[in-house]
This record gives sequence, C-alpha cells and structure tokens, in this order.
Amino acid sequence: MINFSLKNQKVFKLPARIIGLILAIITIFIFCLVLPGCEKILELKTSIVSLFNREEEADKVVRVVDEFFSAMIEKNYSKAYSYICYNKNKTPDDFKKEISNITDIVSIEINWVEVKNNIAIVGVDMIDKYDGEEKIYKDLKISLVKDDYQEWKINFWN
Repeated sequence: MINFSLKNQKVFKLPARIIGLILAIITIFIFCLVLPGCEKILELKTSIVSLFNREEEADKVVRVVDEFFSAMIEKNYSKAYSYICYNKNKTPDDFKKEISNITDIVSIEINWVEVKNNIAIVGVDMIDKYDGEEKIYKDLKISLVKDDYQEWKINFWN
C-alpha cells in the first residue's frame, strides 16, 4: 500500500494581485479566442447548410429537366409545357407549334448541374431522330429559373 503525505511539501503561494492579473489575462484570451470562434462556427454552419440546400435544389432542377424531357419523348406537350417558365406572350398552342417542327427526342442523359441563387443550368447529352437517323448532341445547356412560386421552370422562350 502506498501512503501519500503532504507534510514535507512546500506550498507555493502567489500574491492576490498576481492571481488577479493571471485570471484577467486568461479571461481576455478566452474572449479573444471564443468570440471570433463563434463567428467562424456560424460561418461554417451557414456554409454546410447552404451546401445541403444547393444539393436539394440541384435534385429539384434535375427532376424538372427529367420530367420535361420524359413528357417530350412521350409527345405529351401539355405536360411538357407545365415545366416551362411562363411567358405572357406565348400560349400552350404556340409551344406545340414550335415543338412540332423539332425532331423526335429519343433519350437524354443529364451530365452536370449548376445552381446559383434562382438560376440553374443543366448540361445534357441528347439523342434525337430525324429522317430515320439518330443524332447525338453533346453538352446542351438547359437554363432554368425560379418562378413567382419558387418552383423551377425551364427558360424555353429566351
């Protein structure tokens, strides 16, 4: 068994002024370290949250582009029109007339998405059929904007 005894130990005593000075320095150091640190933590939190929001928005954008082109492949032009940004000078009939002159879309592949605030651009590869031949179009850029209801819409008319 080990016995500890403090009888022969010297106790180091500091005057109250020095202890007060040391505590003041430690307090100032903590405030200088913690207060800017809180701001940095908030910036980090904001960055992480915006990263997840961007991912969520990118998923919504991809869904709109995919649904639009699925409707186009099925030749369901009224459904496809619902994914287009509203233009007061254009009607669904205008859209159908304009689309009827376009070749048949066979398939699309979404390659990348870029979202910044209320604007998004999606890069797609598209295969279409014209005169019995399939043609591949690489890296077409599809522009999207948020409408008044904060829904993503394809910027078709511009």
